[in-house]
Amino acid sequence: MNGDAQIHQLFPTVVRTSNIENFQALNEKLTPGVEAIRKTTPNTKPDDWACSVYTTLHSSIELLDTEPFTLLKPIIQREVSQYADALGIHAPIEHLRFLDAWLNIYAKGDSQEMHIHQNSIFSGIYYIKAPEGCSAVQFQSPLIDTMIAPALFETNELNSTGAFLPAKEGRMILFRSHLKHAVMTNNVNEERISLSFNIDLA
Repeated sequence: MNGDAQIHQLFPTVVRTSNIENFQALNEKLTPGVEAIRKTTPNTKPDDWACSVYTTLHSSIELLDTEPFTLLKPIIQREVSQYADALGIHAPIEHLRFLDAWLNIYAKGDSQEMHIHQNSIFSGIYYIKAPEGCSAVQFQSPLIDTMIAPALFETNELNSTGAFLPAKEGRMILFRSHLKHAVMTNNVNEERISLSFNIDLA
């Protein structure tokens, strides 16, 4: 083997996870808001979604301007700005612009097919309720679009085309909006409740 040979891991896919401080108290305040919205807002799941899930994605609710979800807004701004710093992107809090935010409630058997979030820069998920064993979020590597996929003798970090991050109450996951992702089928009897959002720069 050539002693000068090196493997360079170029163009990494960067996803940030963080566990929000005092999330138990925060989620206790958010949960009644979730129930209030569910009682008054019909499921606005787009017709082209093949999955089953309750979502407020296409509702008229300005979620992060609605109590008690306003509590999350400064937390999201702080976390996104720190994520942008790690990427070398100039994104001070005052330049972050929320495009939308919505609730997703996954009952047993619900899922979300692979998708991207168009026309935004940063996307994220915050878990309000995530019972043990509930569905993970799957991220798909851009390698999946390789024209010819050769046979592998092992799967490792250099050739993997998918990664799973478990749902955890109080956890926030941030990623660039072009990154393909999905929610696996929820196989537990309890609901999995998350708040998703998209952000660009003003």
